[in-house]
Amino acid sequence: MPSSCSGLWRSEDMTLVQLHFQREAAHDVVLRLGRLGCVQFLDMNPSVSAFQRHFTHDLRRCEEMERRLRFLEEQLRKETARHAYLHTVVESDTAVDTLDTLEPRLEALESELLDLSAKWTQLLSQRNSLREHLEILSQPSAFFRGEGVEAEAPAWVSGGPAEDLGRTGRLQYLAGILRTDRVALFERLLYRSTRGNMLLRTSPCRDLYEDPETGDLVEKTVFVVFLSAQRARDKVIRLCESVQAPLYPYTIDSPAEAQNAAKIQAHLEDIEMTMTNTEEHRVRTMMKIAQELTQWKRTVITEKSVFGILNLLSFKGQTVVAEGWAPTDQLDSIRSMLSEAERTSGARQQSSFMERISGVEPCPTHFRTNKFTSIHQSIVESYGIARYKEINPTSFSIITFPFLFGVMYGDIGHGILLTLLAVVFIAKEKELTKINLNEIIELVFGGRYVLLLMGLFAIYLGFLYNDFFGMMIAPFGRPFWYFPENGADAVKNCDPGYVVFYGAKAGLTRGCKVQGGSPYIFGVDADWAETENKLEFMNGLKMKMAVILGVGQMMWGLVLQLLNHLFYKEHRHIWFGLIPEVVFLGCTFGYMCVMIVIKCLVDWTARMNEKADPPSLLETMTNFFLFPFTDPDKYLYVSAPFQNGVQSLLLILAVLSVPMMLVPIPYLEWKRRKARRMEGYGRIHEVLESIELHHGSSGTQAGPPSSGEDHSSGHASEDMSEVVIKQVIHTIEYVLGCVSNTASYLRLWALSLAHAELSEVFWNFAWMKPLTWDGGSGLLAFVGWGIWFAVTIGVLGVMESLSAFLHALRLHWVEFQNKFYYGDGVPFVPYDIHHLLSQGLSKGRTF
Repeated sequence: MPSSCSGLWRSEDMTLVQLHFQREAAHDVVLRLGRLGCVQFLDMNPSVSAFQRHFTHDLRRCEEMERRLRFLEEQLRKETARHAYLHTVVESDTAVDTLDTLEPRLEALESELLDLSAKWTQLLSQRNSLREHLEILSQPSAFFRGEGVEAEAPAWVSGGPAEDLGRTGRLQYLAGILRTDRVALFERLLYRSTRGNMLLRTSPCRDLYEDPETGDLVEKTVFVVFLSAQRARDKVIRLCESVQAPLYPYTIDSPAEAQNAAKIQAHLEDIEMTMTNTEEHRVRTMMKIAQELTQWKRTVITEKSVFGILNLLSFKGQTVVAEGWAPTDQLDSIRSMLSEAERTSGARQQSSFMERISGVEPCPTHFRTNKFTSIHQSIVESYGIARYKEINPTSFSIITFPFLFGVMYGDIGHGILLTLLAVVFIAKEKELTKINLNEIIELVFGGRYVLLLMGLFAIYLGFLYNDFFGMMIAPFGRPFWYFPENGADAVKNCDPGYVVFYGAKAGLTRGCKVQGGSPYIFGVDADWAETENKLEFMNGLKMKMAVILGVGQMMWGLVLQLLNHLFYKEHRHIWFGLIPEVVFLGCTFGYMCVMIVIKCLVDWTARMNEKADPPSLLETMTNFFLFPFTDPDKYLYVSAPFQNGVQSLLLILAVLSVPMMLVPIPYLEWKRRKARRMEGYGRIHEVLESIELHHGSSGTQAGPPSSGEDHSSGHASEDMSEVVIKQVIHTIEYVLGCVSNTASYLRLWALSLAHAELSEVFWNFAWMKPLTWDGGSGLLAFVGWGIWFAVTIGVLGVMESLSAFLHALRLHWVEFQNKFYYGDGVPFVPYDIHHLLSQGLSKGRTF
């Protein structure tokens, strides 16, 4: 197979290499090749399970370290939420730890953080308990005596008069604290468990409390429950335990409570000092982790990937054998990496070397891209990976994709909005790549270079259509057409030939050429905006343009198919596949495009003065297929008989091209297989004759046995049936596809027309109408502008652009690429440590 023309046009030249090196140098070799990032290693042990490979234990060690790193990162994220200055910690540039030294460090740090977390949780619980007890002790004695409860007691609580509640000597009470959001539930549970024989009083706490489990600040409430029976008291105690409402002892008007409060306050100060020391120690530990966490993650990711590759290699004693694909232009770099790894590892007993293995297919496909072309390449590869050395559609879709988008989305104003968005993304590229973006924003940001071209082509086509937010403007001088109001105005300003033409045709002057005027420099004449038949004119213009663009792109796809066949030296597919396809498409819809151009170039003024009206192209193409060999009523060029003769010849060629696509390729394949089979029989005959001469035997018949001949014939027949069926399907698909694909390109016309009409409707009815209704206050104008801006961004800027993007994508995947692109290749997936690190580190720190 040829191996040239590397780059974006065709895939890079690939070579299958076999590497031989010592066992001691295996780790260094894989590590250096991973940093080079140009070798796709193949599995040399396909029959060995994952659990039986040499480095499975090391992979499990790396996975355990990854788990510990995730734990450290989660702890660091929580700590950073409390101490913002951890964001400013600079990463350490100390020497990189090896796996053997890093593993005990991570284990020790995990154990230390777990101990600190357990100790912190215990201290926090003790502090909360002491603060809650102090909160109860700080309540006034009237709160526990039940004074003034008439207004606070719920209506459904049954009990004696309020003055009886003041006799605390006859009642029992329980004091405690619970979360404020559980007070209502607690109150109902109390009522049901005591059957209403209780009274609950509550008072909100002054401070917030930190939850030991979640770290959130929660509100709490002091409560006291008055009871009259010991049995009810036991129920309430169990209920408080169930709702996590701790109870604390309290004696009304007791002098010991003041001394108890002083002891609790002193104990609380000791605990807070211990917590401060613990927090400082934890922060120092977190600062060390923040300095080295990224470096640790790099080490673990790198070592894990190295061990994964080592499991693919073949170990034979002290020798290691590796196989993989690599770009041909990188072979010298691979050799130098082998030599350098051998030198640094100290393995000098046997020199490493590399062998090239030829004749192995299929080769993986690799295109060298940059940040501009990579997004275009990914769009193409979403359809399929190119075959090895197949022409890459990206070479053309970089321009044709945004161009077709612009055909459907052509508007100067909307194109400027898309371009500005893309420019902002490109200008802030370095900053945005370092942060985690919203999923949709990240998707748009990834396609910023495609978005830039889409916006530029939308502006370019907007100038061609002369559309600016739905308005027609005249940026290139005076118009070419003039639309007079009456006959005198027409005589004064119109070219005489055009006045006669329109007057004779319609009885009035609808439009004319300006006297001494020249055609509009660029795009559609702005004066079409004032005519009644503007929609009809733009409809015909965009429809014809869509057909010409579609047929032209499909014909270019066939040209690329020719280049592929020439590259692979598939000459029979050129003569009996490509040429009939070109003839069929050119003689049918290619001819229609030619008629469109001819009709635009003919001076119909003189022809209509001769009573020769312009023909309908739709009617002409219909008669081309349904009524062949018949002179048209209205001819387009030369004369009716001449046009009939040309159309008849084209139709005959189109019909003959169908069997040329269908029959020759299966027939030539059948002849090729028959010749190969006969050649195989001849070789068997020669072998049998040599055996007879060697053994002195003359009675053995030459040739294969009948059973073998029948089996061979049956196998060939089965293969040939598949070839025939495939060719029949391809022929039918292509013939029908020429019709359906051409019709599919009419989406360019439909979406372009819909976009222009929507823009005009939004402009006229959302903004211009409120301007006419506004009486000078400006309120309606401002509201109308807001509505117009909202629908412009939401409908035209987002929905319409997405619709045009998807339609342009379909036109490339289906209508263009199926003419030459198989898309069934094998991707080149090299072992690249830099790529693995960029994915594993997730755009830098995530805490």
